[in-house]
Amino acid sequence: MMRALMAVLLLLTSLGARAAVSVNIEGIKTAALRDNVMARLSINAERKSKDLDQALVESLHADAADEIRGALQPFGYYNPTIEATLDGGNGKWTATYQIKAGPRTTIAHSHLIIEGEGAEALAPLREPILRALQPDQPLIHSRYADAKRQLSSAAYARGYLDARFTQAEMKVLADDNRAEIELHFDTGPQYYFGDVRVEQTVLDDDVVARYLKVHPGEVFDPQALLNTQFTLGDLGYFDGLEVLPQKDQADDNRHVPVVIRTTPRKRTRYNLGVGYGTDTGARVGAGAEVRRLNRHGHTGKVETRLSEVKNTARTDYRIPLGDRVGENIGIATEWAQERFVDGQSRKWGTELSLSRTPGDWQRRLYLAFIHERSDLGSSHQSANLLTPGLALSTARLDDPIYTRRGWSLFTDVHGAVKGTLSDTTFVRVLGQLRGALPVGGRSRLLLRYEYGANWVEEFSVLPATQRFFAGGDQSVRGYKYQSLGPRNEEGAVIGGKFLNTMGIEFETRVWGDLGAALFVDAGGADDDPFPHLFKGAGAGLRYRAPVGSVQIDVAHPFDDPGGGAGSGVRLHLGVRVGL
Repeated sequence: MMRALMAVLLLLTSLGARAAVSVNIEGIKTAALRDNVMARLSINAERKSKDLDQALVESLHADAADEIRGALQPFGYYNPTIEATLDGGNGKWTATYQIKAGPRTTIAHSHLIIEGEGAEALAPLREPILRALQPDQPLIHSRYADAKRQLSSAAYARGYLDARFTQAEMKVLADDNRAEIELHFDTGPQYYFGDVRVEQTVLDDDVVARYLKVHPGEVFDPQALLNTQFTLGDLGYFDGLEVLPQKDQADDNRHVPVVIRTTPRKRTRYNLGVGYGTDTGARVGAGAEVRRLNRHGHTGKVETRLSEVKNTARTDYRIPLGDRVGENIGIATEWAQERFVDGQSRKWGTELSLSRTPGDWQRRLYLAFIHERSDLGSSHQSANLLTPGLALSTARLDDPIYTRRGWSLFTDVHGAVKGTLSDTTFVRVLGQLRGALPVGGRSRLLLRYEYGANWVEEFSVLPATQRFFAGGDQSVRGYKYQSLGPRNEEGAVIGGKFLNTMGIEFETRVWGDLGAALFVDAGGADDDPFPHLFKGAGAGLRYRAPVGSVQIDVAHPFDDPGGGAGSGVRLHLGVRVGL
């Protein structure tokens, strides 16, 4: 009985002890060399294989010396000394490799010839390539490969589609630790774009042609092909795109025809959504977007949003202009009802706009007519406003969804003149600057600043949505939405002429897509150009989702603006997209 039990225990022990090889590299201190050796060693790759046995381990060990030599050669070491030992057995082995890299091979001479029709165009590459491969420099294979890649890529980018190396030789004289490099590159003739055919049936041809970056007779440019694909894709009319140059059909003058194949998107898209935000409370939205109202590319959109704080209904009609995505004439109508801390607003209006994208800026000129009735405390406003305005925005973002490095700027200026379909004269300016800086590999620092100013003839006539308020998720956390601002004699928040808010936030990933954040906000609205700053600070959780960063924040206010609006800790929920 005892012998049977011992046999079972030994069997279980043998089953539980998995065979493995421990691989030790000695004598190499450089991380890049060491990593490359480990990557090339078969015995390291198979060190935990379930098929390991004595014969396999010995075979892998026998191959190790040649594999180590192959791993050192890309760095210029062709004469290493390698001492290899293998110890152990019965499922546990230790392989040790003592390596002396030896003298480094250097370049004796390098010779580069660029010839062909494009030799002059590629001449500026000659000096930096030869500098990287100059005599007495260590022979590093990646530099040789980079030189070849630079020449091939530059030739292709300039339309030399037949470019090739007539000679590409790296001769290593291992015994002398010297190397000779010969590169002879022939660009061949230059190619041009031929006829461009777009296979689509949903738009007039002249509408699509405006957005093409590829034109017959121009030098063949692969970047222009990519730009065309991105531009047509961003228009929103097509679900699939293929831009296919037909080099094999080039004519005798080397004109390459281009075929663009498209798959149209569904004409109408419907959306329905529900959610919750601290500023808005529970909310629901529904709408429909017609992506192609006609063959001229006009689009239309109807949308309704309902929440505990704000209800809106809006229609948009857009007519594309120019040759850049986002340029259009827009006609919009809107009805909105909004609750404030101490009042409410109801308005309707219509707007005509012209959107352009000069350079890296987005510019929108607009003319809006608004009728608004608002109640703030015991005061009542009813006003008609005809407001011409200008909105400008630009951004430099490394990622439009989750930005770690970049900045964005938005500014809006609009106003009205009493007697011109308007009940008061005013000019309203708002500017917002946001930025992000990476901190290490897992964290980022987010910065925000906002300033607004209102120069108004009769402030008492100005409706609520044209005044400034502070507080809430996107303003000063720790305070109720739009609870910060001047108060009347009754203590009701009635909004101010000036706005000033700012915030700084440190965010770091903790595990996977989960993260944490610490933040400090400050801001306020007032009739003074330098509003009193109410401060709040807190911490939060982050989840990096495909649509943006989901935020759950707990914020503590350090000031009490009156009426209990700043008392207690507040919970803030929301989603950040970009900055």
